[in-house]
Amino acid sequence: MRHKVKKIKFKHGKDANKMLMKKLAVNFLEKGKLTTTKAKAKALVSYLEKLLTKAQVESEANKNVLLKRLGKRALVKRLFKEIGPILKTKKSGFLKTVNLGQRFSDGAEVTRVEWTVPVIIEETKKYASTNKTNKTS
Repeated sequence: MRHKVKKIKFKHGKDANKMLMKKLAVNFLEKGKLTTTKAKAKALVSYLEKLLTKAQVESEANKNVLLKRLGKRALVKRLFKEIGPILKTKKSGFLKTVNLGQRFSDGAEVTRVEWTVPVIIEETKKYASTNKTNKTS
């Protein structure tokens, strides 16, 4: 019996589902909003709410949990320094979902995940590798 178990399962397998949540969470935290299917958005919101609650208090245990779930040290630092202090005023309800209707190609319900509190995230500058071409004449 599944009493009080609120877990949305996808049919890719345990490891693939973990990686899916990890990638969706990292993309959302880097960009500030995310558009995905309704089922994935619903699972992502519950996954991120738990992580954002941990990000409010900077401790070694919370840092280890976030590193395990997100895998990027720079992102965990940003959570503690920039996002955590903004969210300290709230206990929960950091994210909201906005239904966008059906996708044209396959008819799937599409949803956008957004912040409820205005969180300004400076996009990290991704330095492209400079193409050094040797011009010999």
